[in-house]
Amino acid sequence: MKYTHALLIMLVAAMLTLSVFISGCTDTEPEIDETPTAVPTADATADETAVMTAEPTATPEPTPPPNPQEFLIRIDNYIFIPVGDREINVGDTLKWRNFEDTRQARVLVNENGIWEDEQYLGYMKQVSYTFNETGVYAFYLKGRENKIMNVTVV
Repeated sequence: MKYTHALLIMLVAAMLTLSVFISGCTDTEPEIDETPTAVPTADATADETAVMTAEPTATPEPTPPPNPQEFLIRIDNYIFIPVGDREINVGDTLKWRNFEDTRQARVLVNENGIWEDEQYLGYMKQVSYTFNETGVYAFYLKGRENKIMNVTVV
């Protein structure tokens, strides 16, 4: 008998929940606004001209420089990863890290003279540089002079 009352209560609760759900899901027809539209009159003349006035244009606000970011360039199998040239903003920092599987050192060279000497990178060692001036900077690994990575600083 206890179970019969509990089952009856659960059935009533389920039916109430279902009816509330279904009543909220019905679509109502949109109200149609029967506002009359303007109809041109015969009094309008063809020689009326529209006078346009120039609105003042707002001067664009200069965009603030983005927050400086750091980018990692992996050196692996004599390749810079990500492959290809990079475009960064003034104030950004690039880090080159040697991830060679052979655990051999690599020598990073810059043709623009940002370092006095070539950068010797042992396995898992890194060198970084923060670019504070716009321009195009060329980098390559000694022994792979034909694989140049250009970094454009804007």
